[in-house]
Amino acid sequence: MRAGTVIGLVVTTIVAGVAIAGVVAARAYATRPVVESVSPGPSGTVNGETPIRVVLRSPEKVRSIAIAIDGQDVTASATATDNGFELPVGDLPDGEHTAVVEIEAADLLDQPSTHRWTFTTDRTAPLLRLAPSEGWTEEARVAGVTEPGVDVLVEWPDGTATTRADEAGRFALVPGLGDGATELAVRAIDGAGNATTVTRMARVDRERPRIRLGGVPEWSDTDRPTIYAFVDDASPTRIIARVNGQEARTTPMSLGFTIETSRLPQGTNEISLEVTDAMGRTTTRTRAFGVDSTEKLTNDLTLAPGARGDDVARLTRRLKVERIWKGKPSWQYDKRVETAVRAYQRTAGLPEDGIARPALLNRTTGRVVVVKSKFVLNLWLDGKLAKQYPIAHGMPAYPTPTGAYVITEMLENPTWTPPNSPWAAGLEPVPPGEDNPLGTRWIGTSAPLIGIHGTPQSWSIGTQASHGCVRMLISDVEDLYERVDVGMVVEFKD
Repeated sequence: MRAGTVIGLVVTTIVAGVAIAGVVAARAYATRPVVESVSPGPSGTVNGETPIRVVLRSPEKVRSIAIAIDGQDVTASATATDNGFELPVGDLPDGEHTAVVEIEAADLLDQPSTHRWTFTTDRTAPLLRLAPSEGWTEEARVAGVTEPGVDVLVEWPDGTATTRADEAGRFALVPGLGDGATELAVRAIDGAGNATTVTRMARVDRERPRIRLGGVPEWSDTDRPTIYAFVDDASPTRIIARVNGQEARTTPMSLGFTIETSRLPQGTNEISLEVTDAMGRTTTRTRAFGVDSTEKLTNDLTLAPGARGDDVARLTRRLKVERIWKGKPSWQYDKRVETAVRAYQRTAGLPEDGIARPALLNRTTGRVVVVKSKFVLNLWLDGKLAKQYPIAHGMPAYPTPTGAYVITEMLENPTWTPPNSPWAAGLEPVPPGEDNPLGTRWIGTSAPLIGIHGTPQSWSIGTQASHGCVRMLISDVEDLYERVDVGMVVEFKD
């Protein structure tokens, strides 16, 4: 072999060996154990609950490691992990600290490495003060004061919202809440992860109250219908119910409430419901309905426009006896009936509202009409001639008056007391009995000293025989007595 060839092979071998050594050295250097990352990082912040983490490259090549914080060896407190070590913060005071990690390698290079950095501990939770609650609003606004730059998190069952406090520590946000009362958790979280939580009830009501009335038929067959009301609103409400303009009592139920109607008049009635929510918004519902619960006219009823049936017809018959109504009876409480009722109220001194109330019905229940020229007493009840009785009335020297009066007193088995009149001078009172000139019943009227009574002198019936009073047969006056009442009109006609 030539000398040049040998020299070339040697040189090539040396070069290859150097290259391989360089590759090995480079690879050893690239994989030597060093600190790859730390947490908290340089100038980072950690609280007392989060450990210090050291992530190593090639931790399997570490022969030994030493960790010091602020010059104090804390290696014994460190715990090995898959890729490094964890070290509890412990009792480090709040403020800046210096950490040093020194590593001795067990590799080809056998070169130690040192990693030094600073971090800050912060165990103090941030201040958090919320602005006063605004009560019920159309949107829930959460505002307050915390530390500058702190993250603010608002949580509720259906979502979250976040913001960041400004340089003065102020913050405000509007979480997207649904209507109703919702509990919020408001958290201020600083850079170290310390958090302060305050709970707050948010109350949102964006809509005015909604009302639904139930149990209101077009016509009710009872004068005490049960009316239900259902109110839908997010906030508390104030409810005012009125029936025919008068405030009515409401009773809560498990769902909604009932409205107490009392006894309603026959005819058209009106119920109204006024609901005001916590925002001051008011919704009103009004419903008109008819009541037709009876055909019988009794004096404790009230008949109003819109009533219908035989009870209305009887009312118009009564008004006809009172000379207010003309023509045939009406079975519908229409404008004409209302006008007639107003006319009677005007003449009777009653409140003129066109509604036939018990005061009017009591006054029109019946009328006693004495027709002197025919010697009869006609009893009108409920708009009809109920009975006709024969009578005697005043003699020419003591005539029975004419005009309209009312019954003022009613006595059974009365004592006759002589009136203050010349014809009774010297007479003595007569106790009840067969000889009593008043018989067994006395029906006094507002005409002075004039009444209707029985007489033992039955032969005088059909004549002008009394001193002004109206005489009746004993059996007839007892029958009449059971049919009339104090306050009933007595009309004396020629």
